[in-house]
Amino acid sequence: MRAARSRRVWLAGIFAAFFLAVLLYHLPLTASNDDLYYAGVLNGETWTQFLLRHYRVWSARLILDGFMAWFARLPYGVWKVLDSLILSSLPWLLCRVARLEGRPWAAMTACGVLAFYPWHHISGAGWMVTTVFYLWTGAAALAALGLLLRGLRGVPVRPWQTALALIGMAFACNMEPVALFCALCLLPFTLWRLARRLPVSALQAGMTLIPVLMLAFAALSPGLASRTGGETASYWVDMPMRGLAQRLELGLVFSLEPLFFERNWVFLIFSVLLARAVWRCARRPLPLACAGIPLLASLVFGWAGEWVFRLIPALAVFRPTDYEEGSVVLRTSGSWLAYLPLATCCVLFLLVCMALLAVLGPGIRGWAGMWVLAAGLCTQGMLGFSPTIWISGARTEFFFMLTIMALCLLLVRRCPPRGRADWFGFGGFFMVTLLMLARLAWQGVSALL
Repeated sequence: MRAARSRRVWLAGIFAAFFLAVLLYHLPLTASNDDLYYAGVLNGETWTQFLLRHYRVWSARLILDGFMAWFARLPYGVWKVLDSLILSSLPWLLCRVARLEGRPWAAMTACGVLAFYPWHHISGAGWMVTTVFYLWTGAAALAALGLLLRGLRGVPVRPWQTALALIGMAFACNMEPVALFCALCLLPFTLWRLARRLPVSALQAGMTLIPVLMLAFAALSPGLASRTGGETASYWVDMPMRGLAQRLELGLVFSLEPLFFERNWVFLIFSVLLARAVWRCARRPLPLACAGIPLLASLVFGWAGEWVFRLIPALAVFRPTDYEEGSVVLRTSGSWLAYLPLATCCVLFLLVCMALLAVLGPGIRGWAGMWVLAAGLCTQGMLGFSPTIWISGARTEFFFMLTIMALCLLLVRRCPPRGRADWFGFGGFFMVTLLMLARLAWQGVSALL
């Protein structure tokens, strides 16, 4: 009893500290860009006229657009409080998906991964609009998936919980990358259960049907087709990346190269946890190589790339091609060496998947973990089909990073901290996490001083 009470106190303290840091970070944020547009859109037209116009000329995100048209008119402080609450709920939601909601060290690990994420990436269109479209939809999908997993484990799901989960799923899947991820994960799983003649609950059936219908609705949207056609002419006028293969290539570039050729904290933490889990659970040469080589590559090419390419010029062939607007692309470069960075990234990502399979086991759990990682990749890879890839690339990576964060906790659940070396390593990580949270809070406070 005393141990359970102590855990609850620690969990409350961890989540409260995370919320306080996030709330202080939000204090100096102001409305800009699309925030101002949505705040005044109903001044010149009715809500129905706005939705019909957006559907005809812009996108199929009618649920999100309709919500933003009213929400953006509220005082900006309302968004700051709600956004801080939703952001601070992510560690608990991640722990819930990984079935670690009662472990203080798991909560600290989730807070640590989130503290290292560059949150300014999701502010490009305005803090309010971007967080609602990306952060809030991701949190709603996580909450619904967590409830579904509880139901699959035999925990009773009440009708009002089912209704809330389906409403949250509809809200989340109105964002195309979330719908793609949920469809890729839930549709094969539901078909597998039907093939095995296992029961499929109303919650699972509804959560599977919603993303499929949302993707179909987006594909048939005249506004999305009009916007893509118009912006393709303006953004890709000098870039012949119009075919299926070229768009897949561009999506892979923008998804994989930041993992291995940039300083990506979330992926670095995941790689370290993966290597640790392989060492603990599958200590064989092949899995160790599958986990160690990607970690080494991200350290050499990403974190130390500036010095490595300068000291060893021969390795410059691994430097990614410049994909800025109007520049030479792989298709027109005239050199097969231009494909080397992308090919290297694909091989390294495949090694990561194999290491994950070795840790989680060759059964359904291992293949599901690998499939979830690939589905997360698709949420950013689909941006290769969008002409706004140079504008939206950084913020769209959030869904992919959220998938990697969840897998971090699954790795910790598979191999929990044990022994002096583990506690020393996790203790150091937790201390750095507290420093990052203090830095996050100071960024908000210092801007007001």
